[in-house]
Amino acid sequence: MTRVMVNFQVGLCIFSQLCVLAASQRTFLDSPFNLLIWRAIRNYLFQIFENEERILPNLQKKIQLDVPFPCNVTGGRSSKIPNSVHRLRPGDIDVIAAIGDSLTAGSGIFAENLLELFVENRGVQANIGGKGTWRTYLTLPNILKEYNPNLIGYAFEDSLTSQQGSQLSIAEIGAMSKDLPFMAKYLVDKIRKDARIDIKKHWKLISIFIGHNDFCSEMCEVPSPWSIVENHKIQLIETLRILRDNLPRTFIAIQLPPHLKELVASQKGGNSFKCYVTTMVECSCLFALQFQNRRQEYYKVITRWQELEQEIADYPEFHRNDFTVVALPFLKNSTLPLNDNGRSDLSYLSTDCFHLNQKSNAQTFQQKKKKLLLCFKLRIIYGTVC
Repeated sequence: MTRVMVNFQVGLCIFSQLCVLAASQRTFLDSPFNLLIWRAIRNYLFQIFENEERILPNLQKKIQLDVPFPCNVTGGRSSKIPNSVHRLRPGDIDVIAAIGDSLTAGSGIFAENLLELFVENRGVQANIGGKGTWRTYLTLPNILKEYNPNLIGYAFEDSLTSQQGSQLSIAEIGAMSKDLPFMAKYLVDKIRKDARIDIKKHWKLISIFIGHNDFCSEMCEVPSPWSIVENHKIQLIETLRILRDNLPRTFIAIQLPPHLKELVASQKGGNSFKCYVTTMVECSCLFALQFQNRRQEYYKVITRWQELEQEIADYPEFHRNDFTVVALPFLKNSTLPLNDNGRSDLSYLSTDCFHLNQKSNAQTFQQKKKKLLLCFKLRIIYGTVC
């Protein structure tokens, strides 16, 4: 019986590797008809699992009512709308939006099985989720709502980009850097058509978080992995120019992607066969055995990507009184906490051992000590908040 199980696992490994080899190449499955079928399947799964009440172990602990909001909200909104981004306070943000991939879409934040990875839990995603309050879900919109209860644009439930619950969450599973200009144009159009938004009067905060699919699926399929960095430079600059030229009074926050070498290291030793298979399928460039000898070069490419985003954020053309760009580095070299066995604590990851769960999204705003530091991201952005 043991031999049968071993043979089964070996066979499954071989099959999984074949899937990995095919996953990043265009096949007959990419035909318009098959893509239509895929969207129908995804919508069906979404209807089954969306917006369920969840009691899961990997959630943040609810903050009780006797715990006060740790930041002083007095004076958090200007008495008169500022005409310069340099005078902006957190409560002056009237509109919040986000552009990104599956991590921004909140894919699998509540997932208990692989099918639930297709549910986009946007309402609790760190950058754009506004479901509940900061006591239940620690997110940037839920913090900003303490300063401005009339905040517009945050996602408030599980939803696809095309659905009302997403609002200004413009994120798609599988999105890459090359998709940024289109997503920026789509966001501009959506803001212009929103009757609640005064495009010239309201201050807007837009997060950009991209790169994971470029690292996981594109980097190993192009003649030179360094080309993805050069292409990203062109695409990110074009994206920022689209936003700058069409959205006055806008603050852009580029969130640097985490270095995936830490995720690769977290899978070494003692982790499940499921993690082995799912990470190879979802991030073949870094986890598949055939690319193992190029891993160190790929790590350098990711580092250069992070540096480039910081450099572009500092370009003078993206800094004027009614528009600015900052790069947020707090995930740049992030690592998973260790468990009692001294190994990476995978309770911070979703069921696929790759995407982030709700606890890890909330951790963006938590300290490990007793005192909560809910204004961590606001401090980085504004410098004068808490």
